[in-house]
Amino acid sequence: MSVRLRRRYASEEVAERLLRALEADQAGYVHAERDGSELRFAVRSEEPRQARATLEDLLACLSAAERTLGITPVPVPEEE
Repeated sequence: MSVRLRRRYASEEVAERLLRALEADQAGYVHAERDGSELRFAVRSEEPRQARATLEDLLACLSAAERTLGITPVPVPEEE
């Protein structure tokens, strides 16, 4: 099973700061990459329960990093 998440930010620099802030938390469980001002995450797991737990952890870490750095994500249109 795989789950993908995209978050867009105001600039490439902001997205890069967040990506660096999350590096230690995602080791081995989440693939993350930056494409311009957008962060893309992929969670892969054999079990749905494990994927859900990993995604919940990722979202908690991402939210904490955003709050700490004073960053607000930009909505990503659904058609993209």
